[in-house]
Amino acid sequence: PEQFEIDFAGRYSVDFKVDPHLKQIGVVNQTTMLATETQEIAELLKRTMSEVYGSSTLSEHFADTRDTLCYATQQNQEAVYGLINSGGDFAIVVGGYNSSNTSHLVELCEQKVPTYHIEDANEILSKSSIKHLDFKSGEMRVTESWLPSKPEPIQIILTAGASCPDALVDEVITKIATFFEVEGRIATVLEPYCQSLGENLPLVSIS
Repeated sequence: PEQFEIDFAGRYSVDFKVDPHLKQIGVVNQTTMLATETQEIAELLKRTMSEVYGSSTLSEHFADTRDTLCYATQQNQEAVYGLINSGGDFAIVVGGYNSSNTSHLVELCEQKVPTYHIEDANEILSKSSIKHLDFKSGEMRVTESWLPSKPEPIQIILTAGASCPDALVDEVITKIATFFEVEGRIATVLEPYCQSLGENLPLVSIS
């Protein structure tokens, strides 16, 4: 108990007591943090409680609270893992610069490929330059030659924060398509998906 008070000074409730309060614990997380980090913390504490009290009575000492993670955020993170594991030349992440869950998507993508965090299509200045938030420095920068100089097709990982409007993503897709003069093919490519959903997917043309 004495060591706990030293290690966690100022980070626990005034009326908290190591014994008996640490006999029953659960994990509640900030809803937009990385799901993998949340699970690792929970698993560590779960194993610890099992070692102390035994696996037969674990449910009396550890509450499984993994489902407190925001559903939309977890879905996005799982989808991004699938995208970056399947390859890609670079990634574009669309979303607010102050968005925690968007920043985590940028963090995941940067582990595998060059990544550009933009708020909207206006940040794509031209086929040769893009304005974006640098994840490591936290500063805005303009990167030249952001499109790879390689034979087509170029594989682009495109994702967005949980609260990013679909229309903003549509604008980004359309703008990039204009660089390759294929914007007229977007509706045709998406038609089978729109029919399966029974609706028309709105696309915004950018001049």
